Amino acid sequence: MHAAEILARVRALTPAISSRSGEIEHLRRLPDDLVAELKRAGAFRMARSRAKGGPQLSLPEQLRIIEELAYADSSVGWCVKIGADSGLIAEFLPEEASRRLLPDPDSITAGQFTAGRGRLDRVAGGYVLNGRFPFGSISNHADAIMSGAVIHEDGAPAIGADGLPETRLALARADQYVIEDTWRTHGLRGTGSNHYRAENVFIPESQALKIDAALFEGREPLYSSGFNWVTTMAAVPLGIARRAMDEAKKLVADRQGGIPPRPMAELAFVRDAIAKAEMRRGAAHAFLFASAEQFWTELERGAPSIETRGHLALSNVNACRMASEVTRMLFDLIGANAIFDGSVLERLTRDALTVNQHMIVSAAHLEFYGAMILGQPHPSPLY
Repeated sequence: MHAAEILARVRALTPAISSRSGEIEHLRRLPDDLVAELKRAGAFRMARSRAKGGPQLSLPEQLRIIEELAYADSSVGWCVKIGADSGLIAEFLPEEASRRLLPDPDSITAGQFTAGRGRLDRVAGGYVLNGRFPFGSISNHADAIMSGAVIHEDGAPAIGADGLPETRLALARADQYVIEDTWRTHGLRGTGSNHYRAENVFIPESQALKIDAALFEGREPLYSSGFNWVTTMAAVPLGIARRAMDEAKKLVADRQGGIPPRPMAELAFVRDAIAKAEMRRGAAHAFLFASAEQFWTELERGAPSIETRGHLALSNVNACRMASEVTRMLFDLIGANAIFDGSVLERLTRDALTVNQHMIVSAAHLEFYGAMILGQPHPSPLY
């Protein structure tokens, strides 16, 4: 499959996905048959290398597909972003580990990087993993799950040459973890982002990735930068905001307001709010795709500049900020009609606020992204 074919298949699924948003929220995970449909559409194989049977889509191509899915349903867009990272993981793992854990182009990964919640005790041939980890989006459908953890030797943390504890990203089959039913949240309720627990799980050395610059060296563009791993999340708030605009326009077209009542579309304050929301949405959309295209162009030539990477990082933050602001503006514009269960705009507002809570777009990270605009490298090898 090529990018255009996957995008067309995804767009064909949009009406059916949108009609199931209530069911997805109620289940607090994606329905099994929908995951199967998404696999058939090629959604989870976007980042899979051509050598391993995938289309190896560029970052901008993946962003477009994830945005369409998030437009249909925020949780679906988020889960595909997470699950499709399997294509990257399959390249970063040694060949035999990749074949063992992720043998199919449509394999799904789950899990996250946070190292402080896990412990890897070194043993012959690898490690023993223990820990309890949050935010296991799409873990109920995953083939493999990853967990950041600190290496321990002889009962104490192993300290690296930089004076910090050594960490690894440990991967294991999903059925080796205990999935806890903990995902009861404000937004993104359908992502199934449960806690997951490792209890004395053996991790072979080949399934413990060291996240450093060497992981990305000498690879094809898609696998040569951690930005291709972290930035696809930015498409989710874009899809949420575009859907919110369309929903608000439909509500405005059907309602009256003011004294005496007249069509909402004729009211000055309504037109003003719609204009401001669309300016904000359109600017964030343009910033993300312009930054992604520039980054990808430079990546194909070699290494993107630090400033280019800084722009891409900031466009991710900006997309999340924008979606939370725009959905709230539109929620306020529509008023009490948006507060009821079943209101699409109410759900989108909750979803946008939840996406905006992600740690990599938090205020604490802005300092580093600002430093990149000034030409100073980010301390993380992912950036």
